[in-house]
Amino acid sequence: MKRIFSILFAVALAAVAPSSAVAGEGCLTSACHAVMGKAKFVHGPVAAEECSVCHEATGKKHPGKRGAFIYPAAGSELCAQCHDSKTEGKSHPHSALKDGCVGCHSPHQSNFEHFLYNEGAPLCYRCHEEKTRGMVDVHPALEDGCISCHDPHAGNAPGMLPERGAAFCLTCHDDPRAGKKVLHSPAADGDCTACHNPHAGKARGMLVAAGAALCTQCHDSKTEGKKHVHPILEDGCTGCHDPHGGAVKGMLPASGAKLCTQCHDSKTKGFKVVHPPVADGDCLACHDPHAGNGPGMTVGEGSELCNQCHDSKTEGKRNVHTPVKEGECTSCHGPHGGAARGMLPAVGAALCSGCHDDKATGAVVHGPVAAGDCDSCHDVHAADAPNQLAAPGNELCYLCHDDKAQLSTQANVHPIVADGCTNCHDPHSGPQKLMLSASGDALCASCHDKVAETARGAAHPHGALEDGGCAACHDAHGTGYPKMFSRTAETMCFDCHAAMQATIAKARYQHEPVKAGECASCHNPHGSSNSRLLVAPYPEEFYAPYRGENFALCYTCHEQSAMEYARTSEATGFRNGDRNLHFVHVNKADKGRVCKACHGVHGADQPRLIQSAIPGFGKWEIPITYTQTKTGGGCVVGCHKPKTYDRVRAVGNQ
Repeated sequence: MKRIFSILFAVALAAVAPSSAVAGEGCLTSACHAVMGKAKFVHGPVAAEECSVCHEATGKKHPGKRGAFIYPAAGSELCAQCHDSKTEGKSHPHSALKDGCVGCHSPHQSNFEHFLYNEGAPLCYRCHEEKTRGMVDVHPALEDGCISCHDPHAGNAPGMLPERGAAFCLTCHDDPRAGKKVLHSPAADGDCTACHNPHAGKARGMLVAAGAALCTQCHDSKTEGKKHVHPILEDGCTGCHDPHGGAVKGMLPASGAKLCTQCHDSKTKGFKVVHPPVADGDCLACHDPHAGNGPGMTVGEGSELCNQCHDSKTEGKRNVHTPVKEGECTSCHGPHGGAARGMLPAVGAALCSGCHDDKATGAVVHGPVAAGDCDSCHDVHAADAPNQLAAPGNELCYLCHDDKAQLSTQANVHPIVADGCTNCHDPHSGPQKLMLSASGDALCASCHDKVAETARGAAHPHGALEDGGCAACHDAHGTGYPKMFSRTAETMCFDCHAAMQATIAKARYQHEPVKAGECASCHNPHGSSNSRLLVAPYPEEFYAPYRGENFALCYTCHEQSAMEYARTSEATGFRNGDRNLHFVHVNKADKGRVCKACHGVHGADQPRLIQSAIPGFGKWEIPITYTQTKTGGGCVVGCHKPKTYDRVRAVGNQ
């Protein structure tokens, strides 16, 4: 029992007696300590006027001398003589108890229960700063004062709390960790105050900060420097993460697409072909869940994102499809899925026509175009050839039209073909067969306008043009022969002129242009204003008055002076001395002989193309026998006596 057990039971009753109890004479007089015993609650010894319970006289005069009374024990030890210890067995006593109980309790009296200087939190604020000032959310427990959580004397945990961390919080709150597979580190450690202020906070739940600002006190910012932030972060990280724990890593309620589709619509619905990461539910393969530099929080912008998994489709290529060049892969490919392979919304022309005009509008459509196979010719991403063609120029056409491939090495190819098949053929569609812009000769005339004009205005058109057009003689691409002739120049005309071929073949001597196969030296193959398609005038008659312009054809190669000088030493070899025998035969005012009177214009059996017979009278053909010498020769003809001539020594003919 305590030392003061001898105090009467009445004293104990007086300890809780209201101030109506009147102290007797002693310390509490009208002159001394008169205020004592007047409060609502009076300490028992005071009420019983047993001041000596706490104050011990020293013998010094009182009043008047300092030190007349002393405490029989120091600090809380004095109180402990009557009151049971409030700290015994507790590891964390209230620091105020170092100075005794009177830091909170009045030793004599008070208007507040337990002789406290004030009630509830205001008492605590005498020493402690106010914990709720300026805060948004206050712990409801504070409605009952600080001692709802804190023992005012001592506790088993810091802050005079009965327990540490979550163990204490869970005496009131349900355990937020229950059923969670993955716990937030502070929650796993029971450190609720890592996020929650136990008194009041700046955000709901007594959090020490609002939204993402709370999380970035420990975690690095996930959005810093990023262009596109996940909208859900406007409400903080808890839009996806449970702050205490979750079913999967990151305290998330679900992983992959299962989490994303809680807010976002399914990205695979209705697609026949799904992007493999999407099919695997791996949204994070392309999207950063917090923020990214590309729209939709993608981890890269445009093709930069795609190239993280896919090989570049343009590396080393000179001509790149515009959307690809701009990095807009999703112009054609759905990033999540599509109706066709490659996550495309459509295939072939149906896809291309989304940007390009319809190329199949002509009456005749190129086979691949009609089938919608644009990629038969074009690489959809990039190629070395213009327009992303699979090969440059004609090489592309030869990939399918291999029967024309020899044109790449063949001689005498139509120049416009060598320049490009598309000069004549539209690669997509055209109004005429083979996608030509015009048919037959009309197409040729679009370039060869002068030839076409000659043929149209010719008084004597070439029959072949009327029967078969340009193709009667020329191959539109080339055959290896000059001018794309269907055969060699020496024999091509004989395809139609077989009788002439036989005549020429019999002749021992041939006219040089004929021998060279150059029929066009004398004949215009397209048409002429002269008979027999001759390139210049030539008399049709056997006899004709001499005029130089009538023999313009011959004069394209031969000297005109050979026919116009009566005497010459060099204009012609057909002379007797200096007498010009050509002049004698041809240059007559009324009955001059034309060249064919003696010469075969294509060929003959005798030198100098002298014919062995020429038309005479009726059925009779006039024979000619020509003998050639080094300096002249001789003629035996049916129309005059035998004649000879010599260029060096003139012969006197009778």
